[in-house]
Amino acid sequence: MVKIRQNLLSKSLYSWKSPYEMKPTRIVIHNTANDASADAEIKYMKKSEKQGGRQTSFHYAVDDKEAVQGLPENRNGWHAGDGNGKGNREGIAIEICYSKSGGERFMKAEQNAADLVVDILKRYGWSIKKVTKHQDYANKYCPHRTLDLGWQRFLNMVESRLNKEADKKKEEKKKPVESVKKSVDELAQEVLKGLWGNGSDRKRRLQAAGH
Repeated sequence: MVKIRQNLLSKSLYSWKSPYEMKPTRIVIHNTANDASADAEIKYMKKSEKQGGRQTSFHYAVDDKEAVQGLPENRNGWHAGDGNGKGNREGIAIEICYSKSGGERFMKAEQNAADLVVDILKRYGWSIKKVTKHQDYANKYCPHRTLDLGWQRFLNMVESRLNKEADKKKEEKKKPVESVKKSVDELAQEVLKGLWGNGSDRKRRLQAAGH
């Protein structure tokens, strides 16, 4: 699982960058189109207009080492290019870093993003159908490198992780509970030795142990 760290936007900038409370219904995947780290992406996103910042805002940036959260999941971001549409007002935005140059760093960032997506899907009880892309909401070829490599490939990456989690839970349920019951002979010897107490106390302890 990818490490997730918070570096949240100041509430003083909510009116500009995150003015609405949000009940999320989906995930929106982006590529950053540059080669900055997740930490740098969030730091830039948090800048005010006076500091040279832009109104654009998003919930997570993910690189090859970590995911950094910049917005609470219950606040909207301006990232999908659809105004007050479902992308901006209902989508948890994830920016995948290092998409300009690609290569190993980007591939690892994409894998970490898939881990983050799985974490979000599990927390909200969502299916893979809740994973969408920026392109679904605006006339923009984004997430550009993820699209170049194949959008279904990324969805398969997420689904594979989801299936592994589901299989793990099934295996855990199948594991037999180890019996603590002893053979009659073993139990008789322990009773004779007084290891189970005497009288009503012995009866109570034996019943509590399932004998």
